[in-house]
Amino acid sequence: MADTPAQTPIYHASVTDVQVDAEVVDGQRQINGLAQQDFVILDENKPRQIVYFGHSSVPLELVLLLDVSGSVQKYLKDIAAIATSALRKLTPQDQVAVMVFSRDTWIEQSLTSDPAEIAQAIEQAAHEQPFGSGTRINAAVQSAAKFLERNRQATMQRRAILIVTDNDGMSYGVRHDDVLRDLYTADALLDAIVVGRHPHPPAARPGAVINSDFAFDDVYPLAAATGGQAIAASKPERKLAEVLERIRDRYSLVYHAPSGAQPGAYRHIRVELSEAARQKHPHAEVHARDGYYVNREEAKNANEQQRSR
Repeated sequence: MADTPAQTPIYHASVTDVQVDAEVVDGQRQINGLAQQDFVILDENKPRQIVYFGHSSVPLELVLLLDVSGSVQKYLKDIAAIATSALRKLTPQDQVAVMVFSRDTWIEQSLTSDPAEIAQAIEQAAHEQPFGSGTRINAAVQSAAKFLERNRQATMQRRAILIVTDNDGMSYGVRHDDVLRDLYTADALLDAIVVGRHPHPPAARPGAVINSDFAFDDVYPLAAATGGQAIAASKPERKLAEVLERIRDRYSLVYHAPSGAQPGAYRHIRVELSEAARQKHPHAEVHARDGYYVNREEAKNANEQQRSR
């Protein structure tokens, strides 16, 4: 059930805030209807007070990131055919950008709330010709994360990237940790719909020396680290509306960053259900991002606030 405006007043985020989007599931079923007191957030194993809580009423900023390499294009045509109906899962407050990639990444449609513009951009993406050879998945996800960070609003927003790809690409210098840092900086969730016959990259041969600058890209661990999900689908158009709905129905939780955190340091986050909520949902799992990197301004402000108390 969507939150009412009285339940979710406009929250103006500050640089000392850490935003965590969480999904609670029991098997394949999302658990909705939870309240703020049903959650516990731990930052480096120490509980933090939740200062903002929102559910499905939190506006969404979504980048639909579409792989236009030859092996994926046939699936995009099917997605374009049902895009209008799938977009009904979104609300008028949500904004969607469409980005496409192969070797390079470019914006097909900037953030908009107009379903017709979004559907038209998906249709155009289905007919794009790949530029150059190779597919750079990590670089594309990184570009989408930086796009969301550049367009960050002062008010509370849920930022997410939904990538449709065959998961067949090479890093070319953009490492897993680089991408994850940018996803965390943007407070962005990554979900993926993986098409094709081989959803996972080939495993390295035993004893092989891996050059991390030329490693296979893989959306599965990236999605898991942000609290998202990567799913393999032979008919991705059937999954699009479902994944959009799951992104839409996550919980947004905010807490103030602890004082004393070192700029650039990585801090672990864990989101759990409270004891009372755990008793009601004993088999529930909470999916949320693993951590965040402390930025310099965030650490400075948190320390100043601590000294002023």
